[in-house]
Amino acid sequence: MTNKTFGAHYFHTDISDVYESDLDQLYFFKTYIGNHKINVEKGDSIFFFDDQLKNAKVLKGPCLIESNHLATVIRGYMHPEASSSLRGVTTLPYVNGCSTKQIFHPIRLGDPTLQYLKMPPFSKEQEHHIHSTFRVVLILDGFGKSIVGIENNNMVTDLKPGTICILEPMCPHHFETNTEKPLIAIPLHIFSSVGSLEKNHPMFNGTVII
Repeated sequence: MTNKTFGAHYFHTDISDVYESDLDQLYFFKTYIGNHKINVEKGDSIFFFDDQLKNAKVLKGPCLIESNHLATVIRGYMHPEASSSLRGVTTLPYVNGCSTKQIFHPIRLGDPTLQYLKMPPFSKEQEHHIHSTFRVVLILDGFGKSIVGIENNNMVTDLKPGTICILEPMCPHHFETNTEKPLIAIPLHIFSSVGSLEKNHPMFNGTVII
C-alpha cells in the first residue's frame, strides 16, 4: 500500500517485495521485505535481523546473506560488523511519552542509525511530525495505526507485528496505539542527525513537529 501524495509505503514480511530509493535522494538504499538471498557488494553494508527477531545485525560487503524479515543495503557505507539484542529497557526520551534506545548508534554525525522505539499503550496524543530523512521501520510488537497526511487528507493504516513502513523525507505522520500493550518499532534512519546525550540523540533530533 502506498500513499504517493505524501510518500508513505507499507508492506508486510509475509509477502516478499523490494523497495529502492529513487535517484533524487542524497543516499541510495535498497530494502528487501520478506524472504530474500541478498548479495552485498564490496563498499556497501546491510542492516538485517536474525530469523527469531531477537537480534539485529549489520555486515559489510562482500557477503551473501538470507533474510526472512527485513534487510536494507546502504550504498557506499561500511559500518563495522556488529550484532545487538532487540530486547532491553529504553533509556532515552522521545516525543509525547515515547522512549527509545540505540541499537546501532551513528559512528559519525549523520551516519545511519538503527533505533528501538517504544510507544505507550493507548497513546493517541503523538503530535503530527516530519523527519528530514528516510525511515525504514519494522513493527516488532504490538498493534496500532499509522496516520499520514495533512488535516482532513489523512490515510490510516493498521500496524501489527511484521508491518514494514517506509516513510520518505518530509512525510507528515504519527503513530497511535489502541491496546494495553506498547507498540514497538525498529526504525532505521538512512542518515541521522547527531549523537546521544539525553534529548540530544538521533531519534529526537531531526523530528520536526507540525
